Order: sequence, then structure tokens, then C-alpha cells
Amino acid sequence: MNKSLILIAITFFFTFQSFGFTEDPAVRTYRLPNGLTAKDYLPKTLIIKYKNVQLKGIKTFDTGDKRKPSILKISYQKAFINQNAITQKSFSDQEKINEIGLNRIYEMGYVNDISVESAINEVLKDNAVEYAEPSFIYHTFADPNDPFYVSGTQSYLNQVKAPQAWGIQHNANGVIIAIVDSGSDLDHEDLAGNIYFNLKDPINGIDDDKDGYIDNFKGWDFVGASASKLVEDNNPDIPADSLDHGVHVSGLASAVTNNSLGIASIAQTAKLMIIKAGADDNASAIYRGYDGIVYAADHGAKIISCSWGGAGGGAFGQDVIDYAVNKGCLVVVAAGNSSINEKEYPAAYKGAFAVANVNSTDVKSSSSSYGYHVAIASPGNNIYSTINNNRYGSKSGTSMATPIVSSAAALVMAKNPTLTGVQVGEILRLNTDDIYALSGNSSYIDQLGSGRLNVFKAVSAANTSIPSIRNQKITINDQSLGSHAIGDTLSYYFDLKNILQSTNGVEVVLSSTNTDVKILTTSLNTGAIAGNETKVIGPFKIVVQAAAADNSTILFKIAYANPAISYQDKEYFTSVVNLDYQNITVNKVYSTITSNGRVGFSGEEATNGLGFIYKDFDLLFEAALMIGNSPTKVSNNARGTNGNSDQHFQKLIRVGKVVNSIAAYEGTATLNDALSPSPLGVTIKTRQLAYSVAPDDKYVIVEYEITNNGPATLTNVYAALFTDWDVDDGMKNFVKYDSGLKMGYTFASTPLSPYAAIKLLSSAAAPLFYPLSYQLPNDPLADGSFTIAEKFTTLSSGISATSLGSGTGLDVMYVIGNGPYTIAGKASVKLAFAFIGGDDLSDISNSAIAAQSKYTNVVTGNDPELEADQFGVTQNYPNPVKSETSFAINIPADGKATIELFDLIGRKVETVYDNDLKKGKYTFTINATELNSGIYFYRTSYEGLEKVMKMMVIK
Repeated sequence: MNKSLILIAITFFFTFQSFGFTEDPAVRTYRLPNGLTAKDYLPKTLIIKYKNVQLKGIKTFDTGDKRKPSILKISYQKAFINQNAITQKSFSDQEKINEIGLNRIYEMGYVNDISVESAINEVLKDNAVEYAEPSFIYHTFADPNDPFYVSGTQSYLNQVKAPQAWGIQHNANGVIIAIVDSGSDLDHEDLAGNIYFNLKDPINGIDDDKDGYIDNFKGWDFVGASASKLVEDNNPDIPADSLDHGVHVSGLASAVTNNSLGIASIAQTAKLMIIKAGADDNASAIYRGYDGIVYAADHGAKIISCSWGGAGGGAFGQDVIDYAVNKGCLVVVAAGNSSINEKEYPAAYKGAFAVANVNSTDVKSSSSSYGYHVAIASPGNNIYSTINNNRYGSKSGTSMATPIVSSAAALVMAKNPTLTGVQVGEILRLNTDDIYALSGNSSYIDQLGSGRLNVFKAVSAANTSIPSIRNQKITINDQSLGSHAIGDTLSYYFDLKNILQSTNGVEVVLSSTNTDVKILTTSLNTGAIAGNETKVIGPFKIVVQAAAADNSTILFKIAYANPAISYQDKEYFTSVVNLDYQNITVNKVYSTITSNGRVGFSGEEATNGLGFIYKDFDLLFEAALMIGNSPTKVSNNARGTNGNSDQHFQKLIRVGKVVNSIAAYEGTATLNDALSPSPLGVTIKTRQLAYSVAPDDKYVIVEYEITNNGPATLTNVYAALFTDWDVDDGMKNFVKYDSGLKMGYTFASTPLSPYAAIKLLSSAAAPLFYPLSYQLPNDPLADGSFTIAEKFTTLSSGISATSLGSGTGLDVMYVIGNGPYTIAGKASVKLAFAFIGGDDLSDISNSAIAAQSKYTNVVTGNDPELEADQFGVTQNYPNPVKSETSFAINIPADGKATIELFDLIGRKVETVYDNDLKKGKYTFTINATELNSGIYFYRTSYEGLEKVMKMMVIK
């Protein structure tokens, strides 16, 4: 053989070896080089070179054996060199392309679940193929050159495996992170290059992009110089070093990296949308954070970083989080620095991605809040970052942990831009490092999220096929009208959403270590559940055990598992059983109805309930019923003497939700004053209604029907609510009374705080109003006690004053109600209020007018039909009735009245009332709990006149 031919053969042999082929071209096989794994090449993707340019990417492969056609199913083939691009090149370039054969190279995708080696070997059976190999992933070898990274000052980056992550995804490629904070230093040497500019609205005095913000080129300031006089502007830059919280956060989210200056950041090149939500004269307060979140979502940010929070949480904040999530955003939120497991907001909202803080050894920081709502933990102690005027410094807290997670989220999103923000969050959460084996974390099992952030794992997993099942909503059905009472079997339904990849057969296991409940249904299967699909799974049957105390909070765990794909996850929720209260969350104010006459909280010291919440301001500390007719006889559950509350009311019928109500929520409860040392002998039916549509969505109606149980007439009766509002800073409040609207209202001297009010709706007796403050000498509360005699003074003094508070304000309370009443034996009177929340005086006044109209024309049930000079009877309400129903009668002159209840065939079931009545309107209640389902009639007789009304009972 010619030596030159031998040399050529040897060359071809080594060439094939370099690609991993065997030396026999007739039986070509491929093996991956030693040490390579799936992370080193793209899945189900091959690089193929054909021998003949005319083939142009064939769709099938010829195995050479018609009995064994190729098994490979091709999803796509894409030319390495675009044909149009070739025709644009010079003749010499075309010659080189043709000579080397770049025009014969294709990227090919396949759908088979086979190894990359098997796929290549299937392709190599076709002699038309010159070679086939994986589409390799390569990695950069350069670390950032930022001085504080090189020196090791930013050790947290190694802790979260950022350098390894950069080997897969080097930077965030311009993903936008919104920094909703105190503002930032837009000219900082390590931030300026990453500041996001809204190119659609240059600074020219015109709202070019028609978004409602003029010249928001560099971001937006929602507060301005002072929250006392809010003036928005287009400059989110901070004017003083004291405001540098947002600057520090900005650097952690996306300091410019590899610029030989300052620090490095995980995201490196993410763009920072700066949204200032604090005032220039207050370094710590965030006044317009929720406005900032909405702005960020509307202007293209997919990661929204919020290093702030507080105890107040209501409908407003949840609506904002829902809005951002529905627009594809991930809202990353600090869990708080209170070292408690009580919920802080917005971290505790459904959909928020809450971040706890761990130290350099992965142990929970002593200051970090925690809880089952936390999604993830991240380093946050002694973190070095940017501060004002081109400087750098260290800060600690969940405020620092949060932008670190936001930065990681941007890197994951850059790796896979088709992901939503929530999907990015789930990838971060499912790919953490477990830190619960550390002794310092043993007291916080599952309350620091899924573990400590690992950016490398998250970026590596961005395209994995793992699902993520998360509960979106819980529906509980019971037989005790929403009170989840002892002995009841509750049915729990979960709206489970698969946020990531499709799966089949996830087992859902419900458990609790609390013996107050017995779980009858412990496990159900999801069946097939696609990505982004939501399925209702249930019912899980749960029995409330006899040992359960009132308002027992049960912690439940939902575990998810699919062993076939090594998927397992869990989450927690709490549920309160044997309730003596129900929370009302159907409109823009959140409140609570109780079984003991209180409003907002059934317990002392603002416990067991929501209070009264408007726009995330928790406005109410106490609202308690007082009924009295002498200085020695006031039945009540308001604060009393020796630091204790009077507890005079006894629960008769536990609070329950009214079925088929005309309101979005209606609940009732029944109590009496039998526990009072000097009872009046009254039974009180409390009723609370809320509506969800404007103009009725900023108030809750509270009604008390007070029935005289005895035969003797009660005289000189006053009934009212003792109310302690705490609007924002409760020590800086004022109270005023609007006699025209019969409304007491409280507001604060602090900026941007709302108004809270109680509007008196009932008019059967004269209004009364008595403002109070323990900070004033000679005030009934000045000595720290509130005696029965003092309570009667506040009840019986009419309109004692119309305002209270001066200077910057006081801690104020007031008593509001009606009296005196005269209540005949077995008769009743109604006392009604509207609890109102609003932005300002005009807002609450409009709601007061709407509430009066709603109560007069709808809630009282046709009372306008009862003309003062005629005998009349209203239709009962509710109708149909399940437990109790009420109706009103008008007596035009003193006389005897008889009310009787009959069944459908005319048999008398009950005599509801049979006695004399004085002229006036009266409300009566029929207890239907012992009645069978069917049609009944109540007949009212008065001085020879009769009216018969039909009533339906449905059980």
C-alpha cells in the first residue's frame, strides 16, 4: 500500500476517535467521553453533519435494513448556517463554507425517551450522515474581578453557590428587578450601569407613553419629600445617607459585576427598576409599597423585591399581590426581623415569596421571623453592599436576604425566559439545601422555608420535568353554619395547582398532630394534572373532637409525593374549629362577628378575630356592647377594673352564617346577660352583614336585637358600643362626632393614614356619644379602670362632646348608641351601627349615607311599609328560614297584640306573643330550630284586625 494512503487512513482513524466513534465505519457507534453527564449537553438535542449538501436535513434515517426502520422520532431540524446568510457572503466565504461543510450541519431535536448515546447510534446507522454528536454545554472559567468579591468579603455568594451557577448562566441578561424601597443612589458607581430606563418616556415634561406618570424615565417616587404632604415625582434618588436602605438592597439585587469596582451580584446584569415608596424625611417607613408593586407589575418587572413589612394585613395587600402574580411576577418579600412566628405582611399573603434570614453557618439569624408561610431562607447577616455616594457597607436582616433571592430569581429567569415569576420561585424553592439537621435550627423545622437558597441547583434545574403542587384555596363545608362545632364532620376541599411540569398520580396526604380533630380521609390522589392546571381535590373528612376548646387552632400538613419521579413536597395551613366568631372578608374592610356581643375580636386584648382592617391598617383594638338602665346595672363585656374586662354575656347560639342571604356575608349569634351580677334579663341577637359591591363595600352593618325576657317593662334602657380605635399610631388620634350623620369618627395626625368610623343606624331612641381618653384628667378612664357607674355615665349623658384631641393627638375611645328605650315585656328593640373604613372624611361620609340607605331599605326588611298611623306586619327575614327569623309590626295606638304560628293544615304551633303593647314599631323573632321543613303562617292580631304572613322552613 502507498505510504500516503496509509497516512490518510491513520488520520481518519484518529479523527473518528476524537469524536468518540469506533474505527469501523460500517458499524459506527458513539460513546460519551469519560466523566461527562447529562448536565454537560442539551437534552434530546443532536448536532448532525450530512455527507451531501443536497440532503438539506432529511427527516428520517435509513438504517440500511427495511425490516428495522429507524426508531428515532424527529421534532425539528435547524440548519447551522442560514441559507439566506450564505447568499449574502462573499464568494471566498462561500467557498470556505462549502469546503468545510458548515452548510451540511444541522441541529436536530428528538422526542424519544432514550439516552443521547442511543439516539446518536440510531442516526449513525444511516450512511448519509457524516457524524452525529451531543450539543455540548461549555462553561466560562473567569470569576468576577470586583474587589470585595475577590477579597472574600462577599462570602455569602459562595454560601449560595453563585460561582457554580455562573458556570451555567453567567448573568441575568437584562431581566428587570423592581426595587420597591426607600429609593436608591442612581449615580452610584456600582449601580448606575444597571439602572433601568424607561425609554418610552424621556424627560421632556410630557407623558409620552400615556401611562399616567410624566417623565418616569428613571423610575418613580410615590411619596416625595414628606408623607405629611404627599407629592409624587419622577426622581427616586435618595437625598441623604440615612435613606440608604434601598441603596444597599439595590446592590445585592444587581450591582454591576466584572467592572473592577466594589462588589459582585448574583444577577450581574439585571436591570434595576427603582421605585421609591418612602419619604425623604423618614428613613424607615414605607408608605406606598403596594402602589410600588402595582407600578412594577405594570411596567415590565418580573421580579419585585420588597424588603419591608408589618403586622397589618387585609384585603388591599392581598389584592395587590394577586394582581402582580397574575401578571407573571414573583413578589419576593422579607419575612421580618421580629424573631417571631406570627405573620407579618405582605410576607404572609398567599402568592408572596417570603424570605427568612440565616447566618454564615446556615443557622437562623436571631432576629429573623419565621413560620410555615416562609418559602425560602437566604444569608442576611453582615452582608456587604452598596450605600450612598459611591460607598459600601454592611447591613443585616431579612431586608438583605430578600434581594439576594431576587437576584437569584433573575438568573433563573434568564436561563429560561418563558417561565413566569411564580414558576421561577418554585424552582428556587424546590432546589435549596436542607438546613434543618443543624442543631441551631431544630426549633424551626419547616418554618424557614424549604431550606437555604442554592443558586447552582436552581439554575441547573430550570428545565427539569418536576412538578410543583401548591394549594391555592381551601373550601370547608360543615353542618354547623360555619362554626365548625364539636361533633361536626368537616369536608375540606383544596384547589391544587401544578405550577411546573405535568405529572400523574401525585398522592396528597393530610395530617395533624393535634388531637382536637380526627382525620377520617388521610389520602387522595390527583390523577393526571397538567402544568398550570388547577384541580379541586377532596373531600378530606375531619371530625371535631369533644375536647376541642372554643377557637382551637389546628395546624395541618399537606404532603405531596410521586415516587416514580422522586417528587415530594409539603406545605402547612391552620384552621380554627369550634368557633365562637367568624371572620368577614368579602369586601374592602375585614371584620369579625362574635358570639358574645363584641365586634372585631371575641377575646380580650384583641384576640380571636381580625379586628377591623382597611387597606392593611389594623384599626380596632376593642368594640364591646353595653346595655344598662342604672349606675348599678350595666350588662357589658367592655374593659372594667383591675385590668380585666366584664364578662356578662353568655353564649346561647354559637355564631353561624346565614344561608342564601341577600348580603355577601351575613352571620348571627344569640346571647343573654345571665352572667351579670345585676342582669337586666335580656336576650340579644347579634347580626352582622357585609356587601361586596360599591358603594357598600367599605362598611359592615352590626345589629343588636335586644329582647326583654321578663313580663315587666324595662325603662330607661341605654344601649351602645364602647369602641377603642387605634388608627396607625394610636397615640396620635383625634375623634369627632358628626351630628347630622350620627357618626363618630377617628383619624390620626400621622400622614397617609385612613379614617375609621361608626355610624349610628337605629333611630328608635335618641343618639348618645361620649368621647374618652385615659390621658386626660377627670376622664372616666384616667385612673385605669372603667366602673359600672362610669359606664352608665357614658351611656346616659346624651351627646356629651363632639370632639376630642389636640396637638398631635391622643389615644382616644368613645361610646356611641341610643337611649333611653322602654322595652315592654317579651318585646324587643333594635340597635344598629355601620363600621366604616375610608381614605378621608368625604370617603367615610359617603359610606355612612350608603349604609343608612341599605339598612333602612333592605336590612330591616320592608320597614318603610310600616306607616306610623296604621297597623302593619312585615314579611319575615330571612325567608326561607333554617334556625331563626325576624319580622316587624307597627302598633298605631296602645292596645293588645297576639302573634301565633300555625302549620300548613292550620294547627297552632306556638304563641309568639300575647300581651299589651304601646304605640310603636316592634321586632319579633321566631325560633325555627325545632320546626320541620315546610310552610307555616304567622298571624298577628291587634284590636280586631288581623294580618297573616307565609313563612317557609328549609332544613
